[in-house]
Amino acid sequence: MSRRLKSIALTVLLIISVAALTLPLWKPAAKRFKYFVVATNVYQDFLRRSGLRRDQISQPDYAALPQSEVPAYLHRINSTFGDYRKYGQLTDQRLRGGSVLEVGPGETIGVALRFIGAGAASVMAVDKFVPLETSAFHQALYRALENGLDAQERVRIEAAVDLDNGVKPRPDRIEYVYGEAMEDLAQRLPPGSFDVIVSNAVLEEIYDSDRMFEGFDRLLKPGGRQVHVVDLGDYGMFSKHGFHPLEFLTIPDTVYRYMVEASGQPNRRSIDYYRATAARFGYDARIYRTWVVGEPAHLAEYQVDLQKGRDYSDEDLRRVQSVRERLLPRYRELSDEDLLTRSILIVFDKPRPLQAAASTTGRQEGAGRRAGPPSGLP
Repeated sequence: MSRRLKSIALTVLLIISVAALTLPLWKPAAKRFKYFVVATNVYQDFLRRSGLRRDQISQPDYAALPQSEVPAYLHRINSTFGDYRKYGQLTDQRLRGGSVLEVGPGETIGVALRFIGAGAASVMAVDKFVPLETSAFHQALYRALENGLDAQERVRIEAAVDLDNGVKPRPDRIEYVYGEAMEDLAQRLPPGSFDVIVSNAVLEEIYDSDRMFEGFDRLLKPGGRQVHVVDLGDYGMFSKHGFHPLEFLTIPDTVYRYMVEASGQPNRRSIDYYRATAARFGYDARIYRTWVVGEPAHLAEYQVDLQKGRDYSDEDLRRVQSVRERLLPRYRELSDEDLLTRSILIVFDKPRPLQAAASTTGRQEGAGRRAGPPSGLP
């Protein structure tokens, strides 16, 4: 598409989106049409691209949360940390004295505090869209978190944050960085700064995924580990309006970019992209499938491979097959199992220098033989 055509298309979409957003009587009807949904998202992305808004779409007023929300937030923090521990095998031994980078924590340092409690020496939490909240709600949340831990964990947390005077992290233990893209920050920090890098439903919001992983690789120490939960769904862009949950994979790239690049909406990287990324950096990798498209909840136990009857049904299979022919070619070529996968948890291990050298030697010795998939990939 020429630059002129792109400009015309963008202008038309912006006009439509403004009409849909400013005329309440039109909006309910507009949402039933695919390209009105597209236009609305183009408009929201334009607001952030132009600097008129900096917050994330549908971001709540965190400071006004009622105390009744503490149990739900506490459960979310502990569940996220529990998945990092269980599937990422982040044992006390691996964490003890180490440095952790948490990408996209939201407004809370709850997961960071769990890492401190488990023995990490320091945690840096980085969020592009959301500043750290120090409200009475968050103070109560962290008190409740402390009360559920053992004495040693509480001592470590109390040494890392002052909860008697609001919420005041000690910068040498917990540092919260707000308003900077992770891809940019990664170029400013010293190489090999972290032993562990984690994120929960964040990587899909970063449009330049290649640059992001280059930054992570630069920041991760040899022998370090990344653990990321990645949502492969559409964040409700189309599905909440009654469209197929994979409808967003039918939108041409030239249009989709203007819907999501600045606003933190899904970048549409498939599970296959993360396999290729592991191979690109020479990582040992495990990729768990955590949710099936169209199902209301996560799998009870995350799986490396999905099995019919255990993890998904004939109805789930028909759901993805019904849209396959309308998908963009790269998604159309994915297996049914990959299209069924709504979210994943990935574990990437960066080799130490001797491991990397051995791996290179092995590849040279194996030249001429058919290459198999990277070690540990499903």
